[in-house]
Amino acid sequence: MQAIPSSKFDSPIGRLRVLETTDLHMQLLDYDYFADKPDHSIGLIGLADQIKALRDEDGVTTLLFDNGDLLQGNPLADHIAAHAKPNETHPMIAALNTLQYDAMTLGNHEFDYGLDFLRNTLTKAGFPVVSANISCDDGDRLAVPFCILDREILCNDGNQRPIKIGITGFAPPQIADWDDARSSSGIKVDDIVASASRVIPQIRAAGADVIIALCHSGIGADEHLPRMENAALPLARVDGIDALLLGHTHEAFPDPAIPSTANADYGTGLLHGKPAVMATFCGKSLGVLELDLKWDANGWYIAGQRTSLVPTRKSSEDSPLRRKLRGLVSVPHNATLNKMRAPIAQTQVPIASYFATIQPDLSQQILARAMKRAVATALKDSAQLPLLAAKSSFRFGGRSGLGHYIDIPPGPITLRDAAAIFPFTDALCAVRRTGRQLRLWLERAAAHYNQVQPGVSDQPLINPQSAGYNCDTIFGLSYQIDLTQPARFNTHGVEINAKAARIQHIRYQDQAVGDDDIFLVATNSFRAKGGGGFPTIAPADIALMTTQSVRGHLIDYLTESGTIATPVHATWSFAPIPRTAARFASAPAAQQHMIGPVTHIGPGPDGFDTYQIAL
Repeated sequence: MQAIPSSKFDSPIGRLRVLETTDLHMQLLDYDYFADKPDHSIGLIGLADQIKALRDEDGVTTLLFDNGDLLQGNPLADHIAAHAKPNETHPMIAALNTLQYDAMTLGNHEFDYGLDFLRNTLTKAGFPVVSANISCDDGDRLAVPFCILDREILCNDGNQRPIKIGITGFAPPQIADWDDARSSSGIKVDDIVASASRVIPQIRAAGADVIIALCHSGIGADEHLPRMENAALPLARVDGIDALLLGHTHEAFPDPAIPSTANADYGTGLLHGKPAVMATFCGKSLGVLELDLKWDANGWYIAGQRTSLVPTRKSSEDSPLRRKLRGLVSVPHNATLNKMRAPIAQTQVPIASYFATIQPDLSQQILARAMKRAVATALKDSAQLPLLAAKSSFRFGGRSGLGHYIDIPPGPITLRDAAAIFPFTDALCAVRRTGRQLRLWLERAAAHYNQVQPGVSDQPLINPQSAGYNCDTIFGLSYQIDLTQPARFNTHGVEINAKAARIQHIRYQDQAVGDDDIFLVATNSFRAKGGGGFPTIAPADIALMTTQSVRGHLIDYLTESGTIATPVHATWSFAPIPRTAARFASAPAAQQHMIGPVTHIGPGPDGFDTYQIAL
C-alpha cells in the first residue's frame, strides 16, 4: 500500500485498528510466580476488558495479534509443559481463542519445550500461526508463511468496503543456535530481511491491500547485517510492508523518553516512516496501531497513522471475561504454587538483587558457583583450564518494574527462588576464551553504563537503552570498570569505538590476565550462541554443551549444599574517580541492603527510589 496521493483527499476514509500483545511469557494471570504474590501490573487478564472494549467500538475494524514468546517464562509455564497431554488445549492458547485473536507469530522461547510440545500446542489454535522464516527439517510446518484476512472497513460515507489484510511473521535466526542441544534442533530459521523480501511479493500477489509484519525482533542497527537478531529497522525498509508489530527486547515503542534517531521516531512510533509498536512484555501494556485508510477504485491508501501503548488495568473485581480467563488456568496455577513453595535449601544471609548491576551480587554468585561445579564435574577427566563463570541478573528492576527483584531473607530457599534466579530453560555449557576475548566480553557488558564526567556529583549511571540481563559479570576474575572511558560497544553489541577500554586490571588469582591466556567459562547456551549482542562462539571453542538446564544445575547445587552462609565476594568494582558520583534507580526496599559507597537520595519516578554511588 502507498501513502495517499494528493488527488485522493476527497475519497471515502475508514479506520483499521491493530492491537498487539508480545512477550507474554505465559503471564496469563496478574500473579508474580517469582515473588509469590499478586501483581496487577502484569498479565493478559488485565488487558482483556480493554481489548474487548476496543474491539466492540462501533465503526472501527479491529484486529488482534500476538507477537511471540507466548508459552514460556515462568514456573506456571514449566508446570503446564511438564504435564501436557495431547488432547488438551494449552491454557494460553485457550485464552487467545477466548479473546478471538486474529493471528500470532512465533518467538524464540516457543521452542524451549521442544518441537513435539509446540506442534501439539499450536494445533489447538483457532487462528492462523504465521512465520515466513522458520521451517522444519522434516518438511512439516509449524506455521504458514502468511495469511490473508478478509475484512470490511466502514468508511465515512456510510458504506462497508472489503479489504484484504496480509499477515506474516518473523523471528530471530539464532533460534536454531540458542538451544539446539535440547529443543530447537530440527528447524531452520532464515534471515529476517531476506525472508521478507521473498514473501512480501507473494502476499501482494495473493491480493493483499495492506501488509502487517509480526516481527519478534527489536530495534537494533539501521544497517542490515546477515542473520541479525534485532532487525526491525532494516525490515521496515522492505518495500510493501505497511506496518510492523515488534517484540523480543521487552522495550516500549513508542517511548517519548528515548531520543529518536534518523530513522526511528520514538515519539510517534515510526520506523523509516512506517508505523510500528512494541507492547513491552508480560501483559504490562497493549500495543495500539491505527491506520486511516482512504479508498478509491484503484484500492486503499494510507492517509494517516497513530501508535500508542495502553497500560494494563488493575481491577478490584473480575468481569465475566476475566473470570473466564482465570478459570482456564486455575488448576495448574494452584499446582504450581504448591510445588514452587517447597524449600530446597537454607540461607543465613539475605540474597537480594537491588544493586545487581551496581556492585557484586550474591544471587549471581550463587548461580556462578553452581555452574562452575557442574562444569568441573562433567569435565573432570579432561585437561583442566582455569574455570570461570559468566552470569547476569534477570531480576534487576528497570523497565521490568518495581517488583522485578530477588529478595530472599534469611531462612528457606524455595524452588520459586531458584526459578527467580534463572527463569529460563537455557542449557549449561562451557566455552574456551582467551584473555583478549574475555576483555571484549566484559567491554560488551559495560555498555550498560553511561560515560561519566569527573568532578560531577549528579549524573545518570545507567544507559536507559540497556537491559540488565546483558550486563554480565565474569566470576573468578577481578577487574575494574572505568566509566570515564566511552563504551566500546553500543547496547546492541555493535562495536562503536575500537580504541575504548573501560575494563581495567583484569586478574585471575592475583595474577594479571594476558591476551593469550586461555580459560574455560561456564555460561548458558543463549549467550554462547550470540544472544544479547555478544559474539557467537565457534563450535570448536565449545568444550561442553549439557542437556540439563542452568536452573536444574542450580537446584542440584542448592539441594546438595544445604545452607548458604557466605556473603558476596568482591569480584569487580568501578574504577575510583575522585569527587564524582552517579545516580540510579532501585526499589525503596533496597535501603535495607546498601553496602559500600551507595547512599539513598529519596523518592524517584514510577515508585522507584533514587540512589547514588560515589565513584
